Amino acid sequence: MGDTLRFFAFIVGFLPGYAGAALRRKVRAIIHGWTYKGPTDTPKVVVVVGGSFAGHQLMARLTETLPTGWQAVLVEKNEHFNWSFAFPRFSVVPGHENTAFMAYVKILAKGVQRGIARFVQGEVVSVTADKHIQLASGDAVPYDILVVATGSGQRPPAKLLGAAHKDTACAELRTLQDRIRRAHKVAVVGGGAVGVELVTDIKTYAGVVAERNRKKVGDDKDDSVADKDVTLVHSRTQLLNRFGSRLHEHVAGVLAKQDITVELGQRVTIEYKDGGDESVGAGRPGTLHFPDGRAIEYDCILLCTGQTPNSGLFKEAFAGALTATGEVRVNAGLQVVVDEKGTSSSQGLEDVYAFGDVAATGGPKMARAGFFQADVIADNIVASIAGRPAKHRYVPNVVEPSLKLTLGKDATVVYMDMNEEQTKSILMPKKGDAEDMYVKQSWHFMGVKYSDDDE
Repeated sequence: MGDTLRFFAFIVGFLPGYAGAALRRKVRAIIHGWTYKGPTDTPKVVVVVGGSFAGHQLMARLTETLPTGWQAVLVEKNEHFNWSFAFPRFSVVPGHENTAFMAYVKILAKGVQRGIARFVQGEVVSVTADKHIQLASGDAVPYDILVVATGSGQRPPAKLLGAAHKDTACAELRTLQDRIRRAHKVAVVGGGAVGVELVTDIKTYAGVVAERNRKKVGDDKDDSVADKDVTLVHSRTQLLNRFGSRLHEHVAGVLAKQDITVELGQRVTIEYKDGGDESVGAGRPGTLHFPDGRAIEYDCILLCTGQTPNSGLFKEAFAGALTATGEVRVNAGLQVVVDEKGTSSSQGLEDVYAFGDVAATGGPKMARAGFFQADVIADNIVASIAGRPAKHRYVPNVVEPSLKLTLGKDATVVYMDMNEEQTKSILMPKKGDAEDMYVKQSWHFMGVKYSDDDE
């Protein structure tokens, strides 16, 4: 059976159960809309810290399920939701960056109007013992139930340094566009999904971007480089090493056809020309020093390595909840486990949850896993409010680590590992996505419709 047939056979088997659960949630949401009477003057509060894909999904579930007298409060440091899936493309191709940001006040508008949702913009610095979260501004937000979905830290362009405001985030993307456009030799360090998408976009869109800039500024002022020398450097011997070797082989073949140099098994050090580090800004010129003694200069160096859990707010009140790698320890119900001795206790805190990239859930560090985890947490919260046991459990499924990977202007690939051993897989090459990554159309997932007024 070919990959396409296996994929549709899988969907046919998986879809009925998923659709049934979705239908039940929809019916519950309709009934909730009729029965919810408001948060009262002194509501009990579920505070969700972090409003990216996982945190937003939980807020959506809570606004459909919390009983009268309760309110969901999203605390998020950014003013706008960041559609980070498009950042690699939008750091290369100009003209679409405005569409990657949507104000939380618009996304949460319906819930705010009903009184069941509230948005607080601010950076959380700690959790106190008296059930408050402390903001960098000095303000404190009380909670009855706390959920942490702060994700992980990544370097630009996977995450942006200036993401707190739309203007600064767009300016950061435009700076990256300009640096990449003018560079002849480009090095991307890190062969995960972001690194692969970035090198293929840089290589295949170089001519398109150069031609548009020539028309914009004129031949005599155009400083674009259309024929780029692009290198991808990875410390492992396999690209996309979280997935099976079959995906590596396919992607490596595409990179070879695009004339992208691939350096595997190379843990390089970086010496920037201006002497700074990546905190100064991405895409600056410098030298890569290879383990074999080579030192190669590049006009533009971009780092796509590593993810660091954003778990700092737990260090004081719940220090025993952090693993050696900085993830938040949780049980199968996604309740935070404070385990000072490092044992395997599964007794979680009744009123503190964590999920998504920041938590040691056993699932993949991918948005889709966060969606399934959000359902578990929402069901457990509603059960506990009603005085029932929080018995819902998170079990990773095969859908969560599936991947759609863009490979430049003319190619994408859909990939799924069908077992934990990564010996069975589905791989389906496809033609390229739209240049704008269909972001405007994708906002419906957040419950809003994009319009040019949002720009």
